[in-house]
Amino acid sequence: MSTDNCRLALNVHRSARGSAPTVHIFLQRLVRQANGMLGVTPLCSSLEEIEEEIEALQGDLETILRQARETYALSRPSMVRP
Repeated sequence: MSTDNCRLALNVHRSARGSAPTVHIFLQRLVRQANGMLGVTPLCSSLEEIEEEIEALQGDLETILRQARETYALSRPSMVRP
């Protein structure tokens, strides 16, 4: 899955000193509502629509978790759960 299509993404910071990387999740795509609120989903008018949006967010989070595991596996193999 390309991170271009994800609303959430992982940002990895690597230190030049060789210590373990640090990571954080950031919002990559937002929807500004008419009232000024920022949303991570568009307005949904049915249960099916919001379920699809939630499933997409869960997919984004699963991708981020996989990327984080790979990042830490490269720095310290003992830090990663199977």
